[in-house]
Amino acid sequence: MRSYPTNSPAAIARLIAMAMLADGRLDNREIDWINHHDTAAMVGVDRETLIQVLLDCCRDVITEAEQERVFLLEEARLARLADDITDRALQKVALSAMLIIAKADGTVSEGEEPLLRYLMQRWGLTLDDLAAA
Repeated sequence: MRSYPTNSPAAIARLIAMAMLADGRLDNREIDWINHHDTAAMVGVDRETLIQVLLDCCRDVITEAEQERVFLLEEARLARLADDITDRALQKVALSAMLIIAKADGTVSEGEEPLLRYLMQRWGLTLDDLAAA
C-alpha cells in the first residue's frame, strides 16, 4: 500500500477506506453515506479526495492480489496503518468516522468489527472515549 504522511487527512481517509473494504466488498449504502453526509469534512478532506483515496486503496489491494493472496486485515498491515495516526484527537475522529461508515449498511460486519477493535485496542480508546469526542 502507498504511504501517506503521518496524521494527514489522506492517512485517515485510507482507514475509512479500509473500513469500507474490511468485509470484502464495497456496499452502495456506505458510498451513499459518503455522498450524502459530511464524512469527508469530518476527517478534514473534500469528498473527491476521500473517494480518490478509496480508489487508490482498492488499486493497491488489487496490485497485491496479483502477486499473492491478500489478507486485508493482517496484523502487520493494520499496525502500519494505525501507526500513521499518532494524534489522539485524530485517532478519535478516524474511529468515529469508521464506525459511522461501518454502520451505514445497518450492521457492523464480521470484517469491520475486528478492524475497529484492533484500532481501539492499539490506540487505547473505548466507545466512551468516542462518545465524549
